[in-house]
Amino acid sequence: MSLDPQLLAFGEHHQATYHLRSRSEVFAGALTLLRERELEMQYAAALTDWTATEDADLRASAAGDLITTGGPRAPR
Repeated sequence: MSLDPQLLAFGEHHQATYHLRSRSEVFAGALTLLRERELEMQYAAALTDWTATEDADLRASAAGDLITTGGPRAPR
């Protein structure tokens, strides 16, 4: 893989600053951030689609279930 010299220098600086073991660890961290950003955009789009539908009763019911049960991870 080829990288722009400025990006490579930034990666090396990041590696030294955060005491990462390898360039691969820097690259893996960058890809993780990109994946999280993409998932965030997908979740936002899904929420926009969901709130734009006519299913207000379903949304209210689902929200009510989360409130009364304490959410999906609440102890039972």
